[in-house]
Amino acid sequence: MKLTIDVLQCFQKVAELEHVTRAAEALQLAQPAVSRTISAMEKDFNIALFRRRGRNITLTRSGEDLLRHVNRVLDEFNKALEEIAETKAKENLTVRLIVDAASQILPGFLAEFRKSYPDINFELLLRGTEQRTSAISGANSNLRLTSGIKPVTNEHSVTLFREELLMALPEHDSRAQHPSVRLSDFIDDGFICLHKGQNMRKITDYYCEMAGFTPRVDLESDSLMTVREFICAGLGIAMVPQITWSNINSEHIVLVPVSYPRCYQYITLTWDGSVPLSKPAILLKDYIINYFVGYARAKAAEAMRNQIRKNTEMKVL
Repeated sequence: MKLTIDVLQCFQKVAELEHVTRAAEALQLAQPAVSRTISAMEKDFNIALFRRRGRNITLTRSGEDLLRHVNRVLDEFNKALEEIAETKAKENLTVRLIVDAASQILPGFLAEFRKSYPDINFELLLRGTEQRTSAISGANSNLRLTSGIKPVTNEHSVTLFREELLMALPEHDSRAQHPSVRLSDFIDDGFICLHKGQNMRKITDYYCEMAGFTPRVDLESDSLMTVREFICAGLGIAMVPQITWSNINSEHIVLVPVSYPRCYQYITLTWDGSVPLSKPAILLKDYIINYFVGYARAKAAEAMRNQIRKNTEMKVL
């Protein structure tokens, strides 16, 4: 016979209670079924596992040896079941969120969400991890913050807000002193951009084409922090989102509005419409829709105040 978990549990219970009938009652099995199981084990091992003394039975020396191993096996099995249950419970409280946009302000917003829902966990996949999204498709939840040049609203997408795009220039650039610039002013400049395929790169290419040129990309990076350092070093200029940039220390960098064409990106929340969202995912989705816009606007206003103050200080100097 196969030594299944059920067989091992039957042997363990008989050894514990030293009585076949009581073991059968504890296991909620028929007494003949338990007797057949023990007999089949003894036949397969070709050794007696119990001594019969009337209705009571006790383990033989071989039975005691086997019990020690069975106890270890079942103990590990029970631990595995507990870990699986804990993982499942944790997964049921985990929201998977793919972040293609607004990554700099998202941590602060999620911290506010956790104050209301402290038991909910997050699994964040940042831009550049699109190859991993298929691995979580249909799993518990699949929310995504993304950006584009047009608003998108349908049964599984909501555009949250429109974000202005600015030109990030080193402070020594003469155009940094202008109240606004035209995008065509940068036809001969080297751009610092995200890698091809990234949403912000697509948006930059789109608006430069609208202005009549293809941007000359001198440097590429997947990190806004790296883009900042490149600009500070005078290695190029960049088009950056006003709100996302607000949490980045932009010392030695001036953000200048673009007067033509006016440049915007739309931040959109999407989710997988083919599978039901978990309750935690629904809570986060609704929270983002209800409060993210106000949070983002507050960050934008703060960024604008900081930029005005910085520009004023630079003019004084």
